[in-house]
Amino acid sequence: MNVDFWLLSLLVLGVSSMIAAVNFIVTILGMRAPGMTLMRMPVFVWMTLVVQFLVVLAFPPVTVGLIFLMFDRLFGTHFYDVAAGGDLHLWQHLFWIFGHPEVYILILPAFGIVSEVLPTFARKPLFGAPVVIYSGVLIGFFGFGVWSHHMFAAGMGPVADAAFSIGTMLIAIPTGIKIFNWVATLWGGSLRTTTAMHFAIGLVGLFTIGGLSGIMHASPPVDLQQTDTYFVVAHFHYVLIGGSLFGIFAGVYYWWPKFTGRFLDERLGKLNFWALFVAFNVTFFPQHYLGAVGMPRRIYTYAAGTGWTFWNLVSTVGAFGIAVGVLVFMVNAWRSLRAGAPAPADPWDGRTLEWRTSSPPPVHDFDEIPLVYGRDTFWREKHGPRREAPPAPVDDHVHLPAPSHWPVVVGLGIAILAVGALTHLVVVALGALVAVVGVFRFALEHHRTAAHEHQIGNLGVDHRKVAMWVFLGSECFFFGTLIATYLAYRGRSVVGPYPHEILNIPVTTLSTFDLLMSSLLMVLALAAIQRGDHRQARVWLFGTAAFGLIFLGFQVFEFATFVHEGLTLQQNLFGSTFFVLTGFHGGHVTVGVIWLLSLWVLSLRGKLAPADAIKVEIAGLYWHFVDIVWIAIFTLLYLIP
Repeated sequence: MNVDFWLLSLLVLGVSSMIAAVNFIVTILGMRAPGMTLMRMPVFVWMTLVVQFLVVLAFPPVTVGLIFLMFDRLFGTHFYDVAAGGDLHLWQHLFWIFGHPEVYILILPAFGIVSEVLPTFARKPLFGAPVVIYSGVLIGFFGFGVWSHHMFAAGMGPVADAAFSIGTMLIAIPTGIKIFNWVATLWGGSLRTTTAMHFAIGLVGLFTIGGLSGIMHASPPVDLQQTDTYFVVAHFHYVLIGGSLFGIFAGVYYWWPKFTGRFLDERLGKLNFWALFVAFNVTFFPQHYLGAVGMPRRIYTYAAGTGWTFWNLVSTVGAFGIAVGVLVFMVNAWRSLRAGAPAPADPWDGRTLEWRTSSPPPVHDFDEIPLVYGRDTFWREKHGPRREAPPAPVDDHVHLPAPSHWPVVVGLGIAILAVGALTHLVVVALGALVAVVGVFRFALEHHRTAAHEHQIGNLGVDHRKVAMWVFLGSECFFFGTLIATYLAYRGRSVVGPYPHEILNIPVTTLSTFDLLMSSLLMVLALAAIQRGDHRQARVWLFGTAAFGLIFLGFQVFEFATFVHEGLTLQQNLFGSTFFVLTGFHGGHVTVGVIWLLSLWVLSLRGKLAPADAIKVEIAGLYWHFVDIVWIAIFTLLYLIP
């Protein structure tokens, strides 16, 4: 029960993280100030953007892996059952396809923070800012090509080992570029040794040590020697804790006056830094030696004669020192909130636009959205040559909040659904019903969308359409992982029935034709709503939903036939992969049908005007994607033997 609870919790958190990432991407790309081109965005915002794309693309594979594990545990499938033809390596691949980008999900925001802190307190621009941005993008890109360096000990073979070894070496290049750019930023600057500056420089040093110990593992022989030893523990703590934690502290000390309108105590801040910096190295540096002499990970005790006792004692003392450092920060934060010195709007002589507004900022941030005419616009306004800024483009639209309680209902339904999976299917059905009602009612709220009628922004494309394209990119990885698993497991079932014995190609061809025709009706519905023909729009919307229901009827008939003929989820590996893949596609069709019916209801109520055609267009994008996925499934499962 405990494992299943955590499993379902991770699934829910993963899905929510992906949805939040879509929101971040659309916000960053579409809601920039006038004149703020992509290359004029702060580096921290750039790194946040890269991280959100990593979340959107890296979470689907591990979500699929967790789904397989859930089905194996709760429904008796065979994805990880070696006796039935499954492969435990599948879990390693699906986890690490997510797991290695997750490293950069954690560290890239810290890199962005350092790229904001160092120029401010060096009193000079970030050296090679475009290169720092490009290197961050490259880190995110390469992060998807090196996951299997975590699996050198799994026996992938020399070709795979060589490929991932090269990829691991390559990813060190953009990371090294960032470090050299930071050093060049400090070189010749007028340095101000604030607490934030201390933590930023500390990150550079600690991450460099972690990077050097990590690049060793690009060599498979070295990796085999050090796998599952304390050397690896030391490495990833220097990278993730020395990187992320020190970056977070740098950001907190840097932006705290902006958050709260009060300063943190600099003396306590420096004590906080030195306590953490010294204690961190005392804790983790000896673990390089412990790993080199063979101390394994994941043990709670060891024999007295191993020679590990002294350095483990040193690490323990250092760990208590880390706790002291965190306690110092907590005291500092408490004192600041209670009686800290008031902070002006621009306490650090900052370079970016947040320092232009009061501390703390008003709810609406700016009374007038500033015009951006270069990198570090605020710095130029204060210290650059005096000149008249070009007039800002007139935009009388105001982005207003549009609160709704229905998303809370959706979240409650999903929570009930997840708990129900541990108890009873009736609870699952109840949770699904609550979630569907929440989504349906949320879609019917007209006042919510009225506050956001102007949603074109910087991209020249409606934000909602951008969000759908990003979401569909995530869905490509989701279905791609499911299809790749089916192809990898094809022909590995140890018992029948086998695909050629049971698949009914003529019937499935008919259902495929039905689904493809629904896409045509979707196009006609969009054309009708654009020309203001509400009656025709309702006909085509309902027809599209009806064709979707007919397809689902075909799928239910096929499933029932297969079960009658002895093919179930539990029967063999083919049954497991087939039902999960086609079942999730059927679930997407069901969501599409509900969406289409909600639009049909809106049209009946007279709330689907030609200006609302974007709603139908977005639903059409989703529906066409579902149809394209089915073409791939039909081709690979039914037509290719």
